[in-house]
Amino acid sequence: MTAIQQRDEGVLSLPTPLARLYGVALQIGIRVTDGCPQLWDDQDEENFSEAAAIVSFPDTVCLNPGLEGDDLRADVLAMGLSVAAMMVCDETTALPGDVVAPSGFVVITRDRVREPANPPGRFDCYLPVFRGDLAR
Repeated sequence: MTAIQQRDEGVLSLPTPLARLYGVALQIGIRVTDGCPQLWDDQDEENFSEAAAIVSFPDTVCLNPGLEGDDLRADVLAMGLSVAAMMVCDETTALPGDVVAPSGFVVITRDRVREPANPPGRFDCYLPVFRGDLAR
């Protein structure tokens, strides 16, 4: 199979779940990146060292480079793509089921949600509060 033939078959023909999810992200215009080390550094007051990923409105999923294994990275990326696809910054434009994130960020934790059992790969998440936001 040539690269052109594989491309014609779409992202579902890619060899691993992680590769397929990266392909989906490319197709829907979401940038996937590993975060810079400072973002995950536990020395900083506003760190995300325990986070699995950060989703930034409107089109970025930043994975923690410390996530081990393609299976975990695929699960976190799937959650990140889901959040990115449903994320809005303004509650007045939100539809039922949207993730409203006024600051434009959602942090996905490493804690898997126990219920429901399906879909696998679902993680807890929260809206970060930054020092500058506390003064408002």
